[in-house]
Amino acid sequence: MTDTHRRPPRLSPEAWAHAREDFLSGVGAAVIAERYGTTERSIRRRAAIEGWRRPDFTPGPLGPPPDWMAEGRTKEEEVERDPALAEVDSAESFSRFGLLFNPSGGDLRRFAFRQAAENAAVDRPQQALAWMRLVQLVGSCNGSLESDSSAFRHIDHLRAAYINRLNEAFGEETPSRPATSNAGKSDASPAP
Repeated sequence: MTDTHRRPPRLSPEAWAHAREDFLSGVGAAVIAERYGTTERSIRRRAAIEGWRRPDFTPGPLGPPPDWMAEGRTKEEEVERDPALAEVDSAESFSRFGLLFNPSGGDLRRFAFRQAAENAAVDRPQQALAWMRLVQLVGSCNGSLESDSSAFRHIDHLRAAYINRLNEAFGEETPSRPATSNAGKSDASPAP
């Protein structure tokens, strides 16, 4: 039985020098690896680290970057060039506004999932994973978040019921707000 996870033997400096010469002369990495008893990955790694470049290798020219990568434009200039960006900005602003001023567990979960999907789409796995953790955390406590984030708390409804009963008992002339006391304040204006 052979061990497939065995490390290849270390090459001597002389062997690496010969491997380099072979590589620069155009011999393939797989052939060099077999010739010197190492792995193709080791040959490619050493070539990359030490900058081995074959004389016939010339990197191709880079194409021009897309327009949206140009720097120094204002938001208004970007929207003028691509009107669809105005809709994207409006949707993003609306989403963030809702999270800031009327948060709910469902909205937070949808926002976090959208952020995870966007990061995954542009090949940012660590950020996508962090956003997915938030999605899971919000999902696990979403019921309590939804009840906590309603416009009024349970005690507020009890207060409103108490005020309604007072109004029914004493008639409409009783103010629904408690009157504030002016005791201790000097009021220079005469009473009407």
